[in-house]
Amino acid sequence: MRRRPRQDPTASVARVAADPMTPESLLWTPLRIGATTVKNRIMLSPHRQAYGDDNQPTDRMIAYYVERAKGGVALVDGESTSVSRRLARASAESGPSGWRLTAWEERVIPAFARLAEALHAHDCKIFMEFSTFGVNQGARIDFDDWYPVRGPSRVPSPGGTEIPWEMDQGYIDELVEDYGRSAANMQKAGIDGVEVHAAHGYLPMQFLSPAFNKRTDRYGGSPRRNAQLLVEIGESIREWVGDDYTVGMRFSFDEYVGDAGVTPELAEEYLDIFAATGFYDFFSISSGSYHSFHYAVPAMGSVPQAFLVDYGKRAKQVVGDRAKIFLAGRILDLATAERVVSSGAADMVAMVRAHMADPFLITKTLEGRESEVVRCVGANECLATGFRGRRMHCVMNPAVGREQRWGEGTLQPAEVAKRIAVVGAGPAGLRVAGVAARRGHRVTLFEESTEVGGHLDLLKRLPTRGDWQKMIDNLTRVADDTGVEVRLGIAAGSADLAGGKFDEVVCATGSVWDRSGLSGGRADRSGIPGADAPNVLDVATAARRALDDPRALGAKVVVLDDCGAYLPLGLAEVLGSAGVDVEVISRFAVIGQHLVETLELPWMLPRLAAAGVTLTPNHFVEAIGERRVEVYTTWNKRTRIVEDVDTVVLAMLRSPRDELYHELLVGGTVPVHRIGDAVSPRTTSDATYEGEKLGREL
Repeated sequence: MRRRPRQDPTASVARVAADPMTPESLLWTPLRIGATTVKNRIMLSPHRQAYGDDNQPTDRMIAYYVERAKGGVALVDGESTSVSRRLARASAESGPSGWRLTAWEERVIPAFARLAEALHAHDCKIFMEFSTFGVNQGARIDFDDWYPVRGPSRVPSPGGTEIPWEMDQGYIDELVEDYGRSAANMQKAGIDGVEVHAAHGYLPMQFLSPAFNKRTDRYGGSPRRNAQLLVEIGESIREWVGDDYTVGMRFSFDEYVGDAGVTPELAEEYLDIFAATGFYDFFSISSGSYHSFHYAVPAMGSVPQAFLVDYGKRAKQVVGDRAKIFLAGRILDLATAERVVSSGAADMVAMVRAHMADPFLITKTLEGRESEVVRCVGANECLATGFRGRRMHCVMNPAVGREQRWGEGTLQPAEVAKRIAVVGAGPAGLRVAGVAARRGHRVTLFEESTEVGGHLDLLKRLPTRGDWQKMIDNLTRVADDTGVEVRLGIAAGSADLAGGKFDEVVCATGSVWDRSGLSGGRADRSGIPGADAPNVLDVATAARRALDDPRALGAKVVVLDDCGAYLPLGLAEVLGSAGVDVEVISRFAVIGQHLVETLELPWMLPRLAAAGVTLTPNHFVEAIGERRVEVYTTWNKRTRIVEDVDTVVLAMLRSPRDELYHELLVGGTVPVHRIGDAVSPRTTSDATYEGEKLGREL
């Protein structure tokens, strides 16, 4: 079965980019994708939210998508959905409450129908992405039906060691049928189209990748045979849904492992094969695999905007008018989206994280309110939730996943306008001040330093961290627009806040880095001997000095990282790049373990290596002496002495700055609240969440 590609007058051709706020912009022209016509060229590509329940869409998921549809997105490509009958029951165990969606079972059709109807009500189309993990699935996920990992060949996942069972013809035939049956279920539900996930190292890409596919049968040994599984999947879907239904493929144009995997040249060959079948109406271009997932969701400061634009152009040249090209890759604003489309690099652009941060990005821009758009900073907290087994959230937008409670139009005016004092202009303080002022309260914000932003004011100065300024700017703009009175350089005390001056006080006073050396890894002591020496600094103090003068800490520095966060490694990069001899020591097996979850570590480690920084995991500090540090291996207690050390930097625990809160609480003259690190030092997401929550409750 081979379909003749449709000729489409809405297809994009290269032309001079227009202002996205004018009618001449190509962004606002309709596009026909197979049997589907969308109203503009902006879409959401698939991304994990974990908002499902019982393997079906929920009200939470629908509200999340609808908020973006209200904002003007033309197409939602729904999150990764299982198609395998063998994983139908196992999916129920893959996350809290069976969040992972399945399309294979007919029982889910009504829930998907509700999703489709909700988006169609806002003139937004909906596709669903079909995925199978292959070697990356992991074994024994179904407790009642253990079976081995399955893959194209006996090559394990980069993240595991289990040798896969090589898929036989019977299993392949079954899986191919499952794709077709699942597509038919989505068609019955009113879903506008489906996408086969053949990117990011998922099973279909494993067949395409020479790194995984070592077969010599009809499914491996040459590009055409490697592509055979996806040809059969496309054919099966067409047999189940017919020609008048939209079918596409998500596709990694570069695996970033050289000739061992999918190269751009091999990708072009594959696209030509798939386009020639006529089975696929679009190809959604991305990059990376499990070997290089940090390219699939690039972190802050790692890549330029629209970094895949050249790959999009190459894909368009190969495919021609046989199919449409979608393009992802850090596209954050409409001006960039317009340039991508006008250059002929894509027919549609995916702006996922941009619309997490601000669902109304399109509306605000078109209404001349672009300065109000909340910009994604690439913190990748949204991605890290997957590694933690939690539902997706956004550091920039606490309403993500909470649209039913906190979405557009839910903020109600205060019944009584109060005089509110907020102490501390970090993320928590700025957030609560802005939200409370929007509700009609009269808010005064005190900050003891001369700059707002709290810990972000330091982080933004580190290499690749400049986008934190976007968060500061956004929070500050809201405070300014709502009339918050900001008093900088004032360390507000109880005398400034009590005595009837304010009706309520919010302490968002943040936290300080511990200088004692107290660690959860050493229950036998309350600190590190010698930590009180003058050449021992906490990481924030050390970073400020080093950013002013990288040689200020001396020629040799030891950094003890007991927190796994970005700051100690960012400091090490600054020092190492200036020629300072730096060793980072951590009791953990991975230095910077929190950067694993955000995919920042694969970008950071090469930079640290280039800067000459020494990383020493599984070690800890026994004692600090005069220009010397006694270090030991955590498991055998073998010690060594690091000599000629000029400065020791402690990046360990943080303690709440809660003295003012307790003073006001004891005084009892004014109601007092505390939020953010002043409660317990945690993440920026926790700070903005608590600021939003309290701002709505005051």
